[in-house]
Amino acid sequence: MRIFPHANVINFQASIREMTAPELERLLKKMMTDEAPMMAGFLDTFQEAVYIYGTAESVSVDEERDRVEVTARSEDGEQQSFSRPFSGLILSHEMRFDIEVEGQVVSYPVYYATFAAEEEQSREITLFLAPTQRVPNPLECVVEFWEQGGDVGRDVEFTGGGCSIPPDFKKLLNPDRSL
Repeated sequence: MRIFPHANVINFQASIREMTAPELERLLKKMMTDEAPMMAGFLDTFQEAVYIYGTAESVSVDEERDRVEVTARSEDGEQQSFSRPFSGLILSHEMRFDIEVEGQVVSYPVYYATFAAEEEQSREITLFLAPTQRVPNPLECVVEFWEQGGDVGRDVEFTGGGCSIPPDFKKLLNPDRSL
């Protein structure tokens, strides 16, 4: 099971932790349920471009199939799927900043997953998922949050070993304690 860095940035306070494919999938699916509707797209900082695919409908992070896939529905109702190889995943980010909206403070979250680019035009490409209705200009938050915290976690490398528990640990335990 591959382990990669996951950065948490909350109001400029940052921490890094280990992340796995099942944990990332669970986190993204929970966010899509809790914060729906979610905007899905990609940031290409090398090309200085933002691509919006539409409202996220599903997400899958499958290490065995080597795929991270998001399905979204565009404004004109067209369903689109886009995917990247899981093996190209560099790191993920969970960012949350407090923003004042109409006199109220709103804690606004954006989730990112950064991949090595498959094309030669860019060095990397970053998937983002962000709520569409909590702030007036969600895309501005997506871009500004990335500017503020996109480098967090890039200097961390998890090399396995150490003290870790395999996912099938409970199956390995002997249920017959009399032996």
